[in-house]
Amino acid sequence: MRFGSQNPIFKHTSFESSYSNEDSASYLGVVTKTGLLLSIMAFIAISIGSTFEVTAIDGSVLGLLIGAPLIAFIAAIVTHRIPRIGVVTSFIYAIAEGAFLGVISAIYTFFYTDQIVQVALLATFGVMAAMLFLYSTGVVRVGAFFRRFMYSVLGGLIFVGFIMLIAVLFGVAIEAFYSIYIAIVVISVIAASLFLLIDFDRITRYVDMGVDKSYEWSLSMGLITTLVWLYLDLLRLLAIIGRRR
Repeated sequence: MRFGSQNPIFKHTSFESSYSNEDSASYLGVVTKTGLLLSIMAFIAISIGSTFEVTAIDGSVLGLLIGAPLIAFIAAIVTHRIPRIGVVTSFIYAIAEGAFLGVISAIYTFFYTDQIVQVALLATFGVMAAMLFLYSTGVVRVGAFFRRFMYSVLGGLIFVGFIMLIAVLFGVAIEAFYSIYIAIVVISVIAASLFLLIDFDRITRYVDMGVDKSYEWSLSMGLITTLVWLYLDLLRLLAIIGRRR
């Protein structure tokens, strides 16, 4: 295992063969590429979200909700396996992820007003800033135990979610899992927040290793993937709070 890279997006990457004394990855490069990909995602999401009609949900929309994240996932895997084409696959990832987020955000806006999206966005970047502060000041240190624990939590969330999905498909009323669902959402928000620390630590380690500059795309994408996860769970959490009022 290379620096605990159990994240499915990163596990195929072999960084040991990418050292470059002349053109290595830098923090500025990661920040610049992260900002660029986020800007593309935001542009696509706003463009689609502003024109999307929730009342017109059909097969094509469902296809987008399923197909867009699948394309984004494949693009992420390819980026980390073949870093030299990351400049292309990262744009594909950002476009696909932006399309997905645009539709999802429009749906939440329709049912809960646009304030829920605004609050979720502010909370997402607020949490990122807080986690970056905790990591940069050394208040929280990312060690092997921390990584193993967080990946165990992630595995548990996926397993419980899969069991609930199977139960619903077999006719169990979703209301029966409502309390469990709330707990899962809360835990998932916390887990996504803590996974940002792992992303920051991964960026630090790889930059310090002097990996090739092409890997800046994969490092940026790993951070953005966690931010998307956090944003979606914050939307779910805010929706739950809105229902209970």
